[in-house]
Amino acid sequence: MASKRSAKISKGIAVSDKNSEKRKMLNALAKKNRLLAAINNIAIAIGRPLHLEELLNTAQEEILNLLNIKKSIVYLVNDNKLDAITYRGLNEDFVRQVKTIDIGNGPAGKAINTKKIIIVNDISSSHCEIMNVSKIKGIKGCIFMPLKSKERVMGLLILCLESPNPIIKEVNLLESISNHLGTLIENALLFKEKEQAYEELKAIQDRLIQMETLTAIGKLTAGLAHEIATPLNIISGRAEYLLSELGEADIRSENLKVIISQIERITELVKRLLTLAGSEKTKIENVNINNVISDMLAFMERKIINSGINIETFLGENLPFIKINQHRLQQVFINIISNSLDAMQKGGKISLRTYLIMEEAKPEIMPSRHRSFICTEISDTGCGIEEKHINKIFDPFFTTKKSGEGTGLGLAITKSIIEEYGGDIEVKSSVGKGTTFIIRLPAEE
Repeated sequence: MASKRSAKISKGIAVSDKNSEKRKMLNALAKKNRLLAAINNIAIAIGRPLHLEELLNTAQEEILNLLNIKKSIVYLVNDNKLDAITYRGLNEDFVRQVKTIDIGNGPAGKAINTKKIIIVNDISSSHCEIMNVSKIKGIKGCIFMPLKSKERVMGLLILCLESPNPIIKEVNLLESISNHLGTLIENALLFKEKEQAYEELKAIQDRLIQMETLTAIGKLTAGLAHEIATPLNIISGRAEYLLSELGEADIRSENLKVIISQIERITELVKRLLTLAGSEKTKIENVNINNVISDMLAFMERKIINSGINIETFLGENLPFIKINQHRLQQVFINIISNSLDAMQKGGKISLRTYLIMEEAKPEIMPSRHRSFICTEISDTGCGIEEKHINKIFDPFFTTKKSGEGTGLGLAITKSIIEEYGGDIEVKSSVGKGTTFIIRLPAEE
């Protein structure tokens, strides 16, 4: 009887061992399935043309769920620094303090330089870069995972451990994840570069189209200018003669005045087209921009006074000269100031500011190698420009004014003149608050 009871017990133990081993195998299989699912989701994300931050957020969620970790932060490598791009479970105050960290000799720097995963079980006793800046409550250890694409380290994922985690022993798993993430970052950055290149190419194409338009206008205008001028002079002369003969008392004199004013408008339009097309010969000289502004304000004094607009000037001292035609630069300022006056029918303020700046020239806009520029800001408190119109205001013949009140050439001429002399012009506007034009012209060195 005793031997039978012993045999039953042994058999029960054997069954229990088999069940335990079976459970372990099932748990390991479930763990592998979770791993494969996470890696598969990351791999799917790699092939999607999304923005980098969105991709990293998706991948980070998968990793944290897989490893049962709540806190992490992802950095991108930027020369000798690491810039935080996305995070999970960490408070904003802490992230602000560790937004940018140096690649030093701590575990983060070691992970970057050796391209290997660094595991720190006791973060408080290590020379950790992020712990040097701030304390993380409840964090016991950290995993520093270099995010590699081939042999290049693209970034660093720091996983914050609140308690010992058996997953940290599975270095092969972490290596696979880090390689996937590195590829993800590289693909996203390449996609971003491609987007930027496309936008730059589109801007150049738009500019070429505009240049072709201006060239066509120039040819058309040059051909018609002389033909139009002669009949205009004849009509204007006859109208003025009739006006003098009839006298102011004659009711027909008002109609003659309308004819003369419209002839003057056509003549001015032809002149503006010639300026836009660059058909006029101009003298280039060293010019003091502050003097040009002062002369322009004196020229427009009566119009400014009648408008009731206040003018403020903040002109920089000892500014270098710019090489430009003085009259064409004055035309630039007259065009912008005139627009500002039109935008402030109920009064307001215009501010003019000049100063020297140092910056790299934009090759597609300013091909010169100048590094110093004279900057002129013209701000008004007018009605502002709607966002849908911002990209069109420099197009020839585009205007938001009523028919007969504007030709739509003023700002097109302004942009053409500025770019002709190696500069650029930018506009910032807020509806109901006002508009600022920023003009940059290369300074003589």
